[in-house]
Amino acid sequence: MERECRLPAFSSLRAQQNFDLCRFLGTWYEIKWFLTGETSDDIWGDHSQLFDFQDKGKRRLIVYGQARNPNETNCFSTGSWSIDASNGARMILRTEDLKNGPIVNWPFLVLKTDYYHYALVYFCISKNYRQTNPCKERHVTIYSRQKTLAAKYLNPLVRYVDKNLCISPKQLITTPYQEKPCPAL
Repeated sequence: MERECRLPAFSSLRAQQNFDLCRFLGTWYEIKWFLTGETSDDIWGDHSQLFDFQDKGKRRLIVYGQARNPNETNCFSTGSWSIDASNGARMILRTEDLKNGPIVNWPFLVLKTDYYHYALVYFCISKNYRQTNPCKERHVTIYSRQKTLAAKYLNPLVRYVDKNLCISPKQLITTPYQEKPCPAL
């Protein structure tokens, strides 16, 4: 029998308490992810993102990403995001592309992190989304500071995603990494 799970509204989710933005900055490697409507046919490999200050005074971040298509050798840029981090772990992804992208203002939550090993990020890409409603087009990412994440960190995050975000372990897609990595961001 399948259990019933109720999609949460962003306003009801608890973000990382006592969030330290400076400790969160740096390179994160995508370990597992889910995006509404995406399948494992649509995956990138070797996907990493560098979170850095765009404007420290205003707590604006710029996020550079890179990845590669499976079975290819060349890496490519996945664009540069702009994030408003003025409200701690409850951030707003302002734009997906600093040069050409429209303003999107998607809620971007750091739900869990220990800063050294893992981060669990959840954001909504639904147009005109209101944070008091459940999100229809969701994106969750489990990050690691390395290209792998030990089971002692990964398993509790997968359980949290299943129980609280209604995304089963089977729905999470694992990001593949080749032996020869993309250059450091």
